[in-house]
Amino acid sequence: MDSEESNACALVLTGGGARAAYQVGVLKAIAERLPRGQAIPFPILVGTSAGAINATALACYASCFQLGVKKLEHVWSNLHTQDVLRLQVGKVVGHSLKSVFYSALGKPSQIALPWFDNSPLERLLEKLIDFQRIDNNLLYGALEVLAITASNYNTGDSTTFYQGRPYHEPWARAGRSGRSAIIASPHLMASSALPFIFKPCRLQNHHYGDGSIHQLNPLSPAIHLGAQRILIVSLAPDERSATTLPSDPSSSDIAGHLLDTVFTDALTSDIERLQRVNNTIKLIPERKREQLSLRHIDNLVLKPSKNLDAMTHQHFDKLPYNIRSLLRLFGVNAGDATGLSSFLLFEKDYCKELIALGYQDTQARLEEVCTFLGITPIAL
Repeated sequence: MDSEESNACALVLTGGGARAAYQVGVLKAIAERLPRGQAIPFPILVGTSAGAINATALACYASCFQLGVKKLEHVWSNLHTQDVLRLQVGKVVGHSLKSVFYSALGKPSQIALPWFDNSPLERLLEKLIDFQRIDNNLLYGALEVLAITASNYNTGDSTTFYQGRPYHEPWARAGRSGRSAIIASPHLMASSALPFIFKPCRLQNHHYGDGSIHQLNPLSPAIHLGAQRILIVSLAPDERSATTLPSDPSSSDIAGHLLDTVFTDALTSDIERLQRVNNTIKLIPERKREQLSLRHIDNLVLKPSKNLDAMTHQHFDKLPYNIRSLLRLFGVNAGDATGLSSFLLFEKDYCKELIALGYQDTQARLEEVCTFLGITPIAL
């Protein structure tokens, strides 16, 4: 085992842009059932992309779970798109004209610029997250480890940066590795930098992008860091609410489908793989399990009961005009249920609706969640 915790519980938060507000609703429902001032019930925090930002915020308030969730809810409930990103209209247009010019001359065009500038997000993180608190929570035992995953463009690997107690050791496997680091805003910017949408982030002489791109085993960091139980908050739709592409998909349909694939397919496969391993372990005599370096890992998956794409309808017009115009070039209109706009809709009304859904979905399974976490819920 990589951890001294005998029954350590990990929380895994996935990426999904603005959809990650759903995770806050899940956390709110759990926090309400714990005594005020209690530490987080999952000392191992693992996040990717927007989920990495939520996980880091929780790590800063690991000693008081309710306070951390309240602060997260306040930020997401007052968010505007311009707080996170802005469209680089001049640069995009300028690059397009240069590409046409170079093509006419028979010369190779320049490397495409990212569509959006995410420096507003970097300023927001620096303003709201006190990274020093992570060290304090590790020192006083409220937190076991925080892990943030990014994609290394130079090597093609999935790299997990973790900040934890001294006995956690780095790991290296095919296509993935774990490195000890002092987590700061550059790690969060790297983990959430979608290709072509945002520019890569430079860390230790390598360029990194969104952690979901190369992450074929999203549960691997939690397992390497010693988790015995994993609570997974997925943003993939429940099978009953999932949608399929129309017979004649538009560019926006395809773009949304690709983003869904990046953020959810690997996690779904990894959960199935974990369940198969658990079933296999049950068939192996207990005295032989240690020889195989395998251990049973309980897991619980929470996911939206409604289609998050469809929820964008009434909020589309709240996006900045230039972003709406760009999306319309891809065939996105207010009445379309497309994943593309749901990833970029960092608007407070949409986020509040997602928080409410996450809260509602978790309340519906509260007894199961509390049993899994081993907590006795307080009466409201």
